[in-house]
Amino acid sequence: MARARRKSVLPATVSRPALLVGGSDAEFRRLIHDLIAYGHRLDACRDAFAAIAGISGVQYEILMLVSRAERLSIGEVAARLHRSGAFITIEANKLAARGILDKASDPADGRRVLLECTARGQALLERMAPYQRRVNDVLFEHLDARGFRQLRLLARELLASGDRAVAMLEFMLHEAKTSEAWRRSA
Repeated sequence: MARARRKSVLPATVSRPALLVGGSDAEFRRLIHDLIAYGHRLDACRDAFAAIAGISGVQYEILMLVSRAERLSIGEVAARLHRSGAFITIEANKLAARGILDKASDPADGRRVLLECTARGQALLERMAPYQRRVNDVLFEHLDARGFRQLRLLARELLASGDRAVAMLEFMLHEAKTSEAWRRSA
């Protein structure tokens, strides 16, 4: 007869009382998994839009950002997309080579490169819009105007917290590696 296996109690992965339900982090863990899964859905939609346009996912992100602003610098695009300037430069060059973006020196600061959507890029966006509207309406069908505003503010705040958490983890990883190396050398 098989013995009933006792489930061990795992340590909580969060300590803030607002994130614990009945002292458990189970709901928090579900939220994390749901957010990760939704992020995968957003990535899949971005990649599908990009495929329809015949460009890569990150190129699609760059195009969408640049098309909705008047002349953004490489640095501004990199900051908004949380990517390196060198990476954005490489991808923007590919879009410029295809005539989708224009690159120009900033008249106020010749060291900066400004990006702008071309007529060809604009035409591409016009063809994409019906797909985007249909899919985005489904992606966010559960939001009313108030919920949309709240989600937008919350997403901005969570992104800032995420940046701080990643910086903290990078420090902790460095600290752990240094400590491990120190232990091995002793």
